[in-house]
Amino acid sequence: MEAQDTFNALGAATLLHADVETVLALARKGELPGTKIGKSWVFLRTDILDFLRERIRHDTALRLQSQRAASLPAPAALLVPRPASRKRRELPVLPSLSEPSFLSARAGTK
Repeated sequence: MEAQDTFNALGAATLLHADVETVLALARKGELPGTKIGKSWVFLRTDILDFLRERIRHDTALRLQSQRAASLPAPAALLVPRPASRKRRELPVLPSLSEPSFLSARAGTK
């Protein structure tokens, strides 16, 4: 294997046109194949390009799916029958209550 077939994080970032921190985050999450040797990450050119191809396929599929969903006609309004209205009932007449005795006693003292 030649030296140009392997990249450090900066080289991988340059190849991907990305930030070095983005490449390191992808590598830590296991999304971008690579290995840590000592304190440095090492990436293979083929792995980087395979990662990029797969990412392009996935993102393109999402965009196409979104465009297809946006081009579908809006669903027609659904007519939902309203329940039959109920007839209002008259309120019942409450019996009159006599005045409490303590109120009538007070009224008589004034």
